[in-house]
Amino acid sequence: RTTAQAEALDDLLKRHDTSITCMLALEVPDGELIRRLLSRGKESGRADDQDEQVITKRIAEYNAKTAPLKSYYTSQGKFHGVQGVGTIEQIFASLTGVIGRYTG
Repeated sequence: RTTAQAEALDDLLKRHDTSITCMLALEVPDGELIRRLLSRGKESGRADDQDEQVITKRIAEYNAKTAPLKSYYTSQGKFHGVQGVGTIEQIFASLTGVIGRYTG
């Protein structure tokens, strides 16, 4: 979830003679994330998904701590952003298309 954790994971995997071959990220605009989470909050009853300020704070935390992994893995040629807006089938096809490039 953070660059420091990714670096530690890379070090651990290197000691075991393996590595991450690709990193996938679903890319969704913040407004869409807020809409989806508010909808989930109504359906599930989760209080934290019913408060737009709480959701906005979570997105800001993600952008500050986790989003920098995009640069970290891009510099290694491993980052693959996948459009996270569309039908389930479209998103699944995009994900499996990227994975297929690494699994043959």
